[in-house]
Amino acid sequence: MSDKPDIFADEDLDSIIILNDENGKECRFEFLDLIDYKGREFIVLLSEEEAAKEESDVDILEVVPDENNPELENYLPIEDDATIEAVFQLFEENNKDNMDFC
Repeated sequence: MSDKPDIFADEDLDSIIILNDENGKECRFEFLDLIDYKGREFIVLLSEEEAAKEESDVDILEVVPDENNPELENYLPIEDDATIEAVFQLFEENNKDNMDFC
């Protein structure tokens, strides 16, 4: 049993985002941060499965406006490892006072 609080216990939390994976399955994430890097936006999320672990990995996705509806956003995977590392370093710097990083 983990000593971490269950951030997913309260359905009314504004920080919970539900996304569909490539198979259409709903996955719940906690919104951790929004990072601007080189004129692009990236969202940092913690999945429900990762939150249950003692050491958690975050997901970093690029935020891209929907071409058909500018009020909507798409969250796309990042294929460039250097971009992922740079965004994660900014995330670490932004959150060094309120999160423990390994």
